[in-house]
Amino acid sequence: MGAREVLKKPRKGPYDITEYQTTHLCGGAIMGTDPKTSAMNRYCQSWDVPNLFVTGASNFPQNAGYNPTGTLGALAFWTSKAIRENYLKNPGPLVHA
Repeated sequence: MGAREVLKKPRKGPYDITEYQTTHLCGGAIMGTDPKTSAMNRYCQSWDVPNLFVTGASNFPQNAGYNPTGTLGALAFWTSKAIRENYLKNPGPLVHA
């Protein structure tokens, strides 16, 4: 994505959900490789409705424990690029199951 600087902030000690209950809700339109077990493909495109794209924390089956904003931004960029470079040129499924 053209980042000029990447800052690392490593974890300090083991993560414990009981100390901080995350408020980032996830799930609902889970992304996966099989339409039998997921709602969206790797480009956040619906397996059933090819012109429906859903980006956000709903694509994750659960919260990984930290703020998902960076990952969601990257996923939105990935999805937008696939729409622009592939879907708009040839509307339809971007992944065939």
